[in-house]
Amino acid sequence: MNELAIQKTKRCDHCGSTMRSFSQEDEERWQEYKDNQIINAKTTGAKKPRSYQQLKLYWVCCGKVSENHNTWSTKEVVDFNLRVALDFRDPQKVAVRPDGQVQFFYRSIAFKNLPHMEACNYFDRAFDLMAKSIGVTADELIGESV
Repeated sequence: MNELAIQKTKRCDHCGSTMRSFSQEDEERWQEYKDNQIINAKTTGAKKPRSYQQLKLYWVCCGKVSENHNTWSTKEVVDFNLRVALDFRDPQKVAVRPDGQVQFFYRSIAFKNLPHMEACNYFDRAFDLMAKSIGVTADELIGESV
């Protein structure tokens, strides 16, 4: 959430002010403020939702790769190896084992854990790596998986 100062100003007779309200209720609240008044506002913005189709395609592609790869035998193994190869570690979760080795934990791709743009970035890289691992292009892999 961001905080910012805004000012209600007149712009023209047609639109009334420099701000457009989203709903009638918002417009009524906005009209409670005087012209040229400085207002402190808290903003959150709308986030684009994750794509279920994109996630579904990812798992189908993981299945296709597992059928055509020498050592990645299941879609879960493909998924894990992608996270390792793409360094998709969770920087907040690192542990040191009793023998002194560092243990990394990998980020989840679940809807609640990965925002839209980060998911797009991860999946683009993952599709390329999956395709390369079985000797095809990403477009060919996706085309066979749809």
